[in-house]
Amino acid sequence: MAKLFILIVIFCFVTSCNQQPKSTTGKEQTTSDVTLNHSNPVKTDSARLNIDGFKISPDNFKLLLENEHVRVLEYTLKPGAKDEPHTHPAKSSYVVSGGKIKVYLENGETMIFDEKAGTANWSDYVGKHHVENIGNSTVRIIITEIKALQ
Repeated sequence: MAKLFILIVIFCFVTSCNQQPKSTTGKEQTTSDVTLNHSNPVKTDSARLNIDGFKISPDNFKLLLENEHVRVLEYTLKPGAKDEPHTHPAKSSYVVSGGKIKVYLENGETMIFDEKAGTANWSDYVGKHHVENIGNSTVRIIITEIKALQ
């Protein structure tokens, strides 16, 4: 049953549409897309930072599946909790349980998101950031990171 659930979640990620973010500097937005730059195509770029949230914030990330193409993670952030600064390769995400989060960008800007359960998003590389749960509920998101495209 668990394998079926994971396959369904991955299918949802693969079929989700690419949503363009609105300007979010200091504004609240309902989305889980924290993309900093949508103009870059998905590719391996060694010039980009690679700070693995799974390694640097092990209390927040749980490995669900990994192969040569993708890594599927369950991200959990309890009310009042913060994770450590990290980056993401191109990824899709699916909000299992929502809440209010604040994203701190490397340049000092912040964005507030009201994550809604059932929301799926795609984003290209996400630069260095960290997240704080400023709401009253635990946020749980399934993240599928793309390792390489054929």
